[in-house]
Amino acid sequence: MLRQHSSARNMRSSAARKSVALGCIIAAILGLPAMRADAARDTLAGDIRLELSPRICTLAADDKQCEARVHAMWRSAREESLCLVIVDHPQVKRCWEHFSNGTYTIELVFSEDLIFQLKDPDLQRVLTSETLRVIREAIRYRHRRRQPWNIFD
Repeated sequence: MLRQHSSARNMRSSAARKSVALGCIIAAILGLPAMRADAARDTLAGDIRLELSPRICTLAADDKQCEARVHAMWRSAREESLCLVIVDHPQVKRCWEHFSNGTYTIELVFSEDLIFQLKDPDLQRVLTSETLRVIREAIRYRHRRRQPWNIFD
């Protein structure tokens, strides 16, 4: 009886191995290359980090524009060839060939949010982006509805 049980277990194990092998072959034929390309693209974009300093420009109530020295810093786990651009400012472009990090500093005058993008060298694909936000300062003090010294209200 023990022999039959052992023999049945071996047959089930063999069948399981065959079905796993068959499943791997079918997956490789049907979809694995496409999944690998998608994963590689996601990994590529996910490995690149872009940081801006400052990240926010606060305008006072009477200010019209921000004036700031902006530092853009990027890093990657591997060497990349890419370009830093600012959306709607085609005159600003800085490219690197086969680097794993880079910095760029620029003096800017602006009144709206700026979007910094790291793109491939052909400027066709955005790898990552960050936004330098403009925040307009609200009026700090407002009139109270009643005076604090009025004891009848």
